[in-house]
Amino acid sequence: ANDRVLASGSLDGSVVLSEPDGALFDTLRPAIAAGGRGPSVPVPVLAVTWSPASRYLASGSADALVRIFDLQKREHALTLRGQRSGVCGLSWSPSEVHVASASALGEVLVHRVQGSVAAVCRASAADGVAVRGVHWSPFHPSKLAAASDDGVVSLWDMTAIATAPPGASPLPSGTLIHKFSAHAGACCGVAWSRVNHHLLVSAAADGSIVFYDSTRLAVVRTIRAGGCPLTALAFAPDGLHIACGNAEGLVRVYDLRSLTDIPLWMQCAHEAPVAALAFQRSPGGGGGGGGACSSATPTATPAATP
Repeated sequence: ANDRVLASGSLDGSVVLSEPDGALFDTLRPAIAAGGRGPSVPVPVLAVTWSPASRYLASGSADALVRIFDLQKREHALTLRGQRSGVCGLSWSPSEVHVASASALGEVLVHRVQGSVAAVCRASAADGVAVRGVHWSPFHPSKLAAASDDGVVSLWDMTAIATAPPGASPLPSGTLIHKFSAHAGACCGVAWSRVNHHLLVSAAADGSIVFYDSTRLAVVRTIRAGGCPLTALAFAPDGLHIACGNAEGLVRVYDLRSLTDIPLWMQCAHEAPVAALAFQRSPGGGGGGGGACSSATPTATPAATP
């Protein structure tokens, strides 16, 4: 891992790995045979995220499955089940013991990926409002953020995972801390800063990127990222860069030290809407699920820090 690789997933079934200068150097198309589809028929990838040490990449697909890939061995290592609809959001816990998944039905599950593999906790029960983004706090292991189609960003306390036995029925539930309603359109993603303990960011179909102080429970900045609906979001581990993707397949990277909303670089990475983004992280560079990037990579837009 060199802290410079961005993974993006698309509705065309591909996962693309990109360098900071915008160059594409690899495209992953896992062979998937599920729901009656043959391996030659791609299943749309709706979410991707790196493990904290960047050895593993998790992808969530329209077939309700979460796939874990070992990038060192170049193999499909694990499949996580439990969701009943497309997996729209994913995040590793800082310890790499758990992966949170969010679905098109609005359900957020926490899966154990070490030892006895199983769903162990539920943050949000299925209510019909799709949850498009989910992210563990890198500083508070029990705190989970989720963003949904109604434009709401929810904060959850997931302390229950510490005592939840694998396979428990019914699954224990997390505790809702707060709901933010700053967007006028459906949220596409949510991510924590890996530098500022309080800073949280979300993006939505209204074309806005909103920054929150999770301690004061307040909005601290709003950025307009073009007129096209945003469909994906990633926060770099260095705390200086944000990547967003839109409905036209365009990926933008912003440098948060800039005083303008002009991206550092842009690239048309997909012919279909960008469904997921994740920056690669160096080992020891912090865990979580938004992504990482070196200062040589990202783009324009300083977020006010609480």
